[in-house]
Amino acid sequence: MTRAGKNFSFTFDSLIEAVFLAAVFFTPVIFDRRLGIVFSGTKVAWLRVFVIVLLSVWVIKLIIAKQHRFVRSPLDWPVLTFLFSTTIAALTSIHVYTSFVGFYGRFEGLSTWYLFGLMFFVVTNYIRSGEQLKRIIATVVSAATLMAVYGLIQRHELDPYLWGGVVTWQRVIGTIGQPNFLAAYVLMAFFLTLVLFLEERKVPAAAPPGWADQILPLGSFIFGQVIFIVMIYNLEAHDIFLWYSGFALVTGAALLFAYNYEKLHPFLLDALLGITLLLNYICLLYTQSRGGYIGFFAGIVLFALVAGRRWVFKNWNKVMVLGLLIIAVSAVTMLRPEFSPFERFTSEITTKKEVVAPGEVEGRLELKGAAGSRGETWKSAIKIIADYPLFGIGPEVLKMVFPRYETELFRFKEAFHVKQDRCHNETFDVPVTKGLISFFVYLWLIFTVFKTGFDKMMTVSAHQRLMLAGVLAAGFSYLIQNQFSFGVVAITSLFWVLWGMVMVAVREETSAEPQKSLQNLSWADIPWLPVSAVIVIALFPTYVSFLSFQGDVFFKSGKTHLEMGKLPEAVEDLKQSLRVFPFEGTTASHLGIAYLNQGNMEEAIKALSYGTRIDAYNADNFYMLTKIFLSFYDRRVDAKNPLEEAMRNAEIVVKMDPYYAEAYETLGMISERRGDVAGAEQMYEKAFSVNPNLPVTIYKIEELSRRLGQAGKAREIFGAAASKFPENIEVFKALERLKAK
Repeated sequence: MTRAGKNFSFTFDSLIEAVFLAAVFFTPVIFDRRLGIVFSGTKVAWLRVFVIVLLSVWVIKLIIAKQHRFVRSPLDWPVLTFLFSTTIAALTSIHVYTSFVGFYGRFEGLSTWYLFGLMFFVVTNYIRSGEQLKRIIATVVSAATLMAVYGLIQRHELDPYLWGGVVTWQRVIGTIGQPNFLAAYVLMAFFLTLVLFLEERKVPAAAPPGWADQILPLGSFIFGQVIFIVMIYNLEAHDIFLWYSGFALVTGAALLFAYNYEKLHPFLLDALLGITLLLNYICLLYTQSRGGYIGFFAGIVLFALVAGRRWVFKNWNKVMVLGLLIIAVSAVTMLRPEFSPFERFTSEITTKKEVVAPGEVEGRLELKGAAGSRGETWKSAIKIIADYPLFGIGPEVLKMVFPRYETELFRFKEAFHVKQDRCHNETFDVPVTKGLISFFVYLWLIFTVFKTGFDKMMTVSAHQRLMLAGVLAAGFSYLIQNQFSFGVVAITSLFWVLWGMVMVAVREETSAEPQKSLQNLSWADIPWLPVSAVIVIALFPTYVSFLSFQGDVFFKSGKTHLEMGKLPEAVEDLKQSLRVFPFEGTTASHLGIAYLNQGNMEEAIKALSYGTRIDAYNADNFYMLTKIFLSFYDRRVDAKNPLEEAMRNAEIVVKMDPYYAEAYETLGMISERRGDVAGAEQMYEKAFSVNPNLPVTIYKIEELSRRLGQAGKAREIFGAAASKFPENIEVFKALERLKAK
């Protein structure tokens, strides 16, 4: 029998570390433009794959080695308790399916929280030394540099892609897809990179590194950045093989750098890390994230306190050069106010003048834009917590509930028909979606992370203290930033990795766990049946995890065809999307719209009715059904009680969303057709109070008020609106017409 002569324990541990590092790099940088949700949809699908591989290798190791010493940490019970309470919140959710898988756009349901938990436990069990921690940081350095370089490309209007939602030359989005999320990532990367930048490095006198030794680490770092730039300028969305092959090369280059960066000459490594730090800061500046900037300064303070004066003064020259460059970049950038985060601070804080008495005007502060809407969102959050105190409404379902708790001012601060899916504040998001029990567990968890770090701060070596400073500052800056934003897969996954790094950084370095002797194990001795079973079982969740991914590819194609007016192609793609993944309400809604544009009312009703079953809280589907049945009544189409069906669906709409102005307008139309003029006028008034910009509503209030002999009442309504919304020209026109007659 031939002996393999391999130490399988070492092989598996090394493989797990390599796959883990690949996940840390790949998750934030990957995106696929074929998808409707280009960024998070791609990232969560591939993170699932990486975690499945990690778990499979771990299980196979257990089968072969027949033992595993689970490494304990002070954070184990808080993490497990938080995941357990989140599980209860998902099971008691108002929509269990969505809370488990996540809703379209974010994908942070319970299954994703389990991924974060497994990432944490991989760190605490397989990252055993300071060198391994540094490899994680080096991997993050490569990812953050790639994003920062792409951010520079976007800022200077050189991006080959036209991204929707954000004007990227004003606020860059990198490979994460949103300025605040990008800011959160580069914040964490900045403080982690400081660890490598400030640590002591000496050139070995006996064998100083030659230039040949620099080629692999430096070349791999530059190669990854160059390949990415070449890809975005030369590959189309449907060059699938080349696209993913390119990302495989970029990931391989990042891992080569992580395993070999220490071979670089200290001066060369310092220069490289200094450049990446500066790029990260520039990228942060270009996001114009106010929360990110607050997090940056908070992280700097904590880093200095934990690291201590020794590291600052010992590296005064590097700190001074980096600081001067940051100041210079900030000054040059902020010469143009439109690119300054401080301008975004001040632009949304204004003084509003109000007449409190004849001849007496009083000014008060008013928050506008995002600042104002978030304040209103937090008011809604308090109401939701009061109604769902224990386990919340469930992960990922805020969008379904928010319209019923929306404040009177929210739609005027944000926009009409905006249904918040997050509270834009971590302190509110956790209790709203997971309940106060999970919130207190989360506080216990965060407290344990920082308490563990601070408890060890005074007793560990200077080297470990620097590591602690970087990891704690990275986590702290993220928490501060998230008081004005929220987490997504690309950044929350790294945040949970940071927790594990704190646990590893403050414990004694441990060697690989003691194993039964495997040195003489032959390949024939491997239990291939259970190993094969693990591999086969792992293929199933991998396949399932890509169903929503593939469905979204067809959805994006169908939506594009719909926007181009290619209706037959749109219908076929959207139907195929539902065949692949039949649980996505957004797809059903678009299929209904495609049929409506074709004039195929029967199929539109089927598609929209199906949408109401799988996405029961989407008021838009019910509203479209309302309009269809109302049109049936007007056109005398042979249908069973079309006016009653229209009324039933419209009432469902306003029950779900009390601020759906168009539904009230339609209820007014239905009341008119029933001969109830007074009831119709009331519905139009309600629609106008919700949204004073609807032309039909304004006209109907004017018309019906005359028929009811209540023109004076209409003048009062329009007069109040005119003083509140002086930019609304249609209201002034209606007032003039009423006065003229």
